[in-house]
Amino acid sequence: MKKIILAAFALIVIAGCVKDLPYESLPVPIQFNAGLSGVNTRAPINDLSSGITGIQILRAPDASSAVWTSVATVATTANVASGGGVTVNTPQYYNANSGLNAWFMAFYPVATSMSANTVNWTITGQEDIIVAPSIDAGNKASPAESNILAFDHKLSQIQFEVIANDVDAQTYWGTLSSITVNSYVDLTLTLSTPDNLASSGDPGDLSTGIASMTIPTGTAGSAGNVMVFPGTLGTVQVLTSTMGETPQTVTNISLETITAGHAHLITLTFYKSGAIGFSATLTDWVDGFDGTGSL
Repeated sequence: MKKIILAAFALIVIAGCVKDLPYESLPVPIQFNAGLSGVNTRAPINDLSSGITGIQILRAPDASSAVWTSVATVATTANVASGGGVTVNTPQYYNANSGLNAWFMAFYPVATSMSANTVNWTITGQEDIIVAPSIDAGNKASPAESNILAFDHKLSQIQFEVIANDVDAQTYWGTLSSITVNSYVDLTLTLSTPDNLASSGDPGDLSTGIASMTIPTGTAGSAGNVMVFPGTLGTVQVLTSTMGETPQTVTNISLETITAGHAHLITLTFYKSGAIGFSATLTDWVDGFDGTGSL
């Protein structure tokens, strides 16, 4: 009987301790949604069918306003599953001081390098850089109801398709070996002003990734995509099996301006004479699904 009384007393003491624990001292997790213009691990980012791993989430110092100039590291990474569910690898919590707000921004893919206020990439033409600018997640006393990381595409997508005018033209050119666009490869994002990427260094040749393709007749066939720095379209060069190792520059392209967040379709028509005709259209990228998760 004495043992039962002692056990009951111990439970009363423990319950009293839990009851007296101040609620305001408990950590409050930060909830967020990821608004993505589609997600995939390769260019272009169009859908969530494959999911994505490694979205980079940054956190500014907790304060009444966001200051990104000193931020040089990633706070956590997030994964988006097929269908849009979002999970984070390192949970984020509100500051115990309810007067300090939490601030976040995010980007993908992983940077080539980072320093204070700066993210750098060296691209191959197969990366679609997306960035979500700074959001105010609120504070412990007043959490934001909807923390949406609204990602935008920062590059232009160039889609190529090819067609031979007839069988003679198809024979004349042989198989398509490559299509390249000359564009900047070293890109920089300033965190405090993330609306636009900046380019640096010398341009390089970015390939659509086609290694060998029979140029079709009748209906144009896809010749791959390449992601490039927005602005003026760089030099486009084509190499086929009958040209040896010297690519031919396509000089009659009238599409000059390429826009971030847009897909530009360029159709190259091959003629027996050796001239390459073309046409171009501009197609908006398709919105993807929203994802939800918690930090």
